[in-house]
Amino acid sequence: MLKSNFNQFHKKFSENLPRSLERTISLLDEIGNPQNKIKNIIHIAGTNGKGSILSYIKSCLTMNNFKVNAFTSPHLIQINERILINNKIVEDKLLEKTIDKLFQHSKDRKIAFFEFITCCAIFLFNQYKADWNLFEVGMGGQFDATNILPKKDLAIITPISYDHENFLGDDIVEITKEKIGITNSKIYTVLGKQPKNITDFILKNFLHNKENRFVYGLDWTMTKKKKSFYYEDNNASIRINNPFMIGEHQKMNAALSIASLRFLKKSNQINLSKNIIEKGILNTKWHGRLEKINCENNLSELWIDSCHNPSGTKVIAHEMKKMNSEKQKKMNLIFSLKKGKKIRDFIIPFEGLFDEIKYIGINDNHYSFNEIKKNTIGVNINIKEIKEFDKKLILKDDHPSRILICGSMQLVGKAISIF
Repeated sequence: MLKSNFNQFHKKFSENLPRSLERTISLLDEIGNPQNKIKNIIHIAGTNGKGSILSYIKSCLTMNNFKVNAFTSPHLIQINERILINNKIVEDKLLEKTIDKLFQHSKDRKIAFFEFITCCAIFLFNQYKADWNLFEVGMGGQFDATNILPKKDLAIITPISYDHENFLGDDIVEITKEKIGITNSKIYTVLGKQPKNITDFILKNFLHNKENRFVYGLDWTMTKKKKSFYYEDNNASIRINNPFMIGEHQKMNAALSIASLRFLKKSNQINLSKNIIEKGILNTKWHGRLEKINCENNLSELWIDSCHNPSGTKVIAHEMKKMNSEKQKKMNLIFSLKKGKKIRDFIIPFEGLFDEIKYIGINDNHYSFNEIKKNTIGVNINIKEIKEFDKKLILKDDHPSRILICGSMQLVGKAISIF
């Protein structure tokens, strides 16, 4: 029901509201302020890798038999994916009951969908206690609905770059201020790999206390020895091995996850063994992140990825080039892109890489084909329009080909659901 009626449900909420925490705080106040009763919180902000890092951490915690609640966004196929209760996706009946309850308190007020569903997650996390509660920021940080959590045991800042410029602006310093807004020098914080000027800016202006921070390049790093990657700090070297999370960027995501668990150990909040962490990393899976899909066609090699900003496409373009250098095939790209994304910057990393590029405008929230064409004039690519996305589009290919589907979580979700 939630899956089939999601678009209608989504329309009940307001859009383009001023960036503020007041609406979220007000709704939580009406339902008894459950956010004040949740303990053992890990909060993750940044531009790329948040969901993957949450998944790595969750896998390591569950490998040690901890119960974990987690809130992620967006979803690929159904809204339930956003909320995990005790290591499992929330069931339809429980989520519907929670939505009905909270909707009675919010139907006469202006509130965004993300603010509402964040409140649903917090309500459920208080009802169903876990050993650890993981929260992924939806957008930005300082004014994100998840940032109403009063007591955080750890904040994680993933690599920061441009995204959601229509909300966060084009100034990387201002974007950094927004992302770092989930933490301060009093909160234990792990900082992922950043450009040097961003790291320097953060340490100078926000994370003054050296005891409360764990910084890439200063306190921990990732190294490559022969063909293997390792997380390393002054006291440990932990191998990063995972057959499901493809690409060097995922090795860095794993390293940041390990750094987070190691810093929790250093602050006496948790104690996972090296063996448990390596097993947790090994068994991590996260749908829609450079994932190979069985498409029932021996000639076609189908890949999906949720990259939707320039830094994401640069990483994926690098991985696709590497695949094609090892085993050459005809390269095809099928993509869609939500409005507000920088079209030109998104597509340029793919220039000269693909033999065919096709675009589908999924709905009114996505760019039209004409908008895509207009904004890619002068880029050395030839984009064709497709009206429908189905199995036939993939299965009809009678030449050995490598196909990438990306740009929109909805398009990636559709690819997962039809194969």
